Amino acid sequence: MAEGKTLEELIGMLCLEPGFTLVPQDRFEELVRAEAERDVLEAVLSSDKSYNANDVMKSIRNARRRGCPKQPEVAGDAQ
Repeated sequence: MAEGKTLEELIGMLCLEPGFTLVPQDRFEELVRAEAERDVLEAVLSSDKSYNANDVMKSIRNARRRGCPKQPEVAGDAQ
């Protein structure tokens, strides 16, 4: 531990950081996915190539339905 502080003290210090927000893991993953989808759609629509927005959204929805494969948990991951 840093400077002999307990885990509780370190977590308390982290929570006092400006802009710190505690978000459940599944909600965080949902937010990251939504940002990625938005970025894909924005890139496609702002490119000089001709794409149909409906086709792009259909592809995003299909990918969303399939979901992301779960990563195996690595020993030592926080619970």
